[in-house]
Amino acid sequence: MAKKQKRDKAYYEERLIRDHPAIYADLVDGKYRTVTEAAAAADLKKPRTRLHELKNAWSKSSNSERKDFLAWLTKTGALPTRTPSTSISTGRYLLPATVARINHIKTKRGMTTGDIMGEMGFSKLDASLGNALLNGHGLRLKVIEALEKWLTANASV
Repeated sequence: MAKKQKRDKAYYEERLIRDHPAIYADLVDGKYRTVTEAAAAADLKKPRTRLHELKNAWSKSSNSERKDFLAWLTKTGALPTRTPSTSISTGRYLLPATVARINHIKTKRGMTTGDIMGEMGFSKLDASLGNALLNGHGLRLKVIEALEKWLTANASV
């Protein structure tokens, strides 16, 4: 497999010189403040939007930062105040006590996460619950609702 090409300032500057000399001349003259601006004007690069920045920040944030952010969104009214299951999750993320409870039931009953998903009516091949338990990933709201019912049904375990 070919190595992915590095697309840094030098790369875009070289492309501007080679393919868009008029825009490069404007860059040198100061019409564009940065190579990135000039590359965007030449349609070599898309400008980053606030959505790009939010997605990037979200992917790099910790679970506690994500929970704090979701709480802030709820407080500002951007998210509804009622989550489908406040006892087992904060938004789309399972609480540590919930993860421990699920793992306890799973061990006692000799189950896999696929078995749990199957009992809740989802595909046994759906890895979302396993990712949530192992890596702290978020879950779909329907899975959280079904998981709450499943935990209630397994309360005696």
